[in-house]
Amino acid sequence: MYEFEVVEEYMLHGERRFRLRVKGTRIIVNVPGESLEEAIERAKEVLEKVKADRIIG
Repeated sequence: MYEFEVVEEYMLHGERRFRLRVKGTRIIVNVPGESLEEAIERAKEVLEKVKADRIIG
């Protein structure tokens, strides 16, 4: 459903984090993940929780 672009990948207090932008929008999700795939899954979960599909047409 969502496509992401990696804005930034960094370490914070020993935790790997990703800033992912939803393609075609200005929405950025900041999530932890051991891999990009894990971070994408977490970002999808966050967007589902906030019902982002209502905003993104």
